[in-house]
Amino acid sequence: MSHMRSSRNNLMVKALAASVMTAAVVTPVATENVQAAPVIKTTFKDVTKSHWAYESIKQVAEKGLVTGYEDGTYKPSAQVTRAEFATFLSRVFDSSERTTASFNDVPGTHWANDAIQEGLALGFIKVEDFANNKFEPNKSMTRGEMSRWLANALAHENADYGKAIEEMANSNLTLIPIPEFYKGGVNKKDLPYIGVALGTGLLSGYEDFTFKPIGNTTRAEVATILIRFMDTLKKVPSDFIGLQELREVANTGTNILTLTNYEKMLYGDDNSTWYSIYENAAKEKNMDFDEYVKMVFGEAYKLPVAGEAIGGFEDVLGKPYTLHNKRAVNTIERAIFVDTRGSQAKGVYKDMFFNPNADKGIFGETLNRNYYSVYYEYTTTPNQDTTLNSMMNGSIKGQVGDLRVNLVKAEQFGITTPRTTDGWYYEEVEKGVFKKITDNFFTKGKTVRYWAVQFAGSQATTDPYSWDDIISGRTDDGSRYWYKIIK
Repeated sequence: MSHMRSSRNNLMVKALAASVMTAAVVTPVATENVQAAPVIKTTFKDVTKSHWAYESIKQVAEKGLVTGYEDGTYKPSAQVTRAEFATFLSRVFDSSERTTASFNDVPGTHWANDAIQEGLALGFIKVEDFANNKFEPNKSMTRGEMSRWLANALAHENADYGKAIEEMANSNLTLIPIPEFYKGGVNKKDLPYIGVALGTGLLSGYEDFTFKPIGNTTRAEVATILIRFMDTLKKVPSDFIGLQELREVANTGTNILTLTNYEKMLYGDDNSTWYSIYENAAKEKNMDFDEYVKMVFGEAYKLPVAGEAIGGFEDVLGKPYTLHNKRAVNTIERAIFVDTRGSQAKGVYKDMFFNPNADKGIFGETLNRNYYSVYYEYTTTPNQDTTLNSMMNGSIKGQVGDLRVNLVKAEQFGITTPRTTDGWYYEEVEKGVFKKITDNFFTKGKTVRYWAVQFAGSQATTDPYSWDDIISGRTDDGSRYWYKIIK
């Protein structure tokens, strides 16, 4: 049950609580119900103008979101606790909403109880996220927990953020561009919240691209995060291209429509010629038209309907495709695009896959070539020992990528990719024998899941029929995908 109170009284109570809280964090002998005068400062003797977070700390202090200590310090390197962060977020919202729910270890007399009650009412704190109904208010916040609270707080303001969380939480296609996604070190339940935090720019990775979900956050870092959060509250999910990419991948296995200028191809206005050809072919075999079409194109083939999309990646994911040279049965699991057309790579997945420092060969990843780098995740079962290049020669565009993922990126993010693209030979010097090496990646009968790369997009050609602008394919059951750059 909620209760009302004046905004002025609310701020005074929170200011008093802040001084108690910060004292308790720094001084071990402090108790929860110590009372002290609030410390209201906007500059601090341990935060000089040269400090990287000086402006953010000054702003949150001016807004009364984070206060300093009685000795005139801010303690920018101190870790932020759950009780503290609950208080900071409660000040951002300054809501009168409260809940009757409570934690066993947060009595009504606890200095942060009011802020925690507000957090529970607004939904950025959820009882079910804590074991044994214990909040552990003095425990340092992890970055994973912080992502969860921030994303839930956004969802309170705009239900579409909540929908984004659900989409990423309930999909097996979700791909979050952090090394911990494949390497481990992250609670899988935190991934959709980390996705929202990354997609909106609330939080970012470190220099080595790790997110450090179980790492802690300092008071300096949280000042910057709060400023970003207040700015994000003014926006809607569609304002963030990165978040839209993550959502499209969770829903369809690709980010092609969000990031690129490809569009799904539509059936033309006049399909009469197509129908007449196959109607005549069906009659010659004394077959029903629909039966004949299914025999030729597969059970899942959709008859042309003017104005309807031919198909997208979501229609073929996980469905087998037998390569033309019969060397393997292949399936596409995801298709991730990075915009490499200009002088800088773009897209929420660029750091995960594209290495700007890689050697630039004629067939290597590079910039300024007017194409996209497309990273396909495949599941493949070879019918013989083979190589990536051999399989690519027996496929159509997109069914087998012809380049491996940059090995530096593969190592950083735990991405599985072939070590070689071709079979190659080495000489046993003592015996003078040449042996062909395929690194046993594609072995007969052994199913393997991996990533490979292709390039797609306009090559600055003036040819209106150029196939550089088309991505298409079909699975064994007749399911299709077809995209084209519309000029």
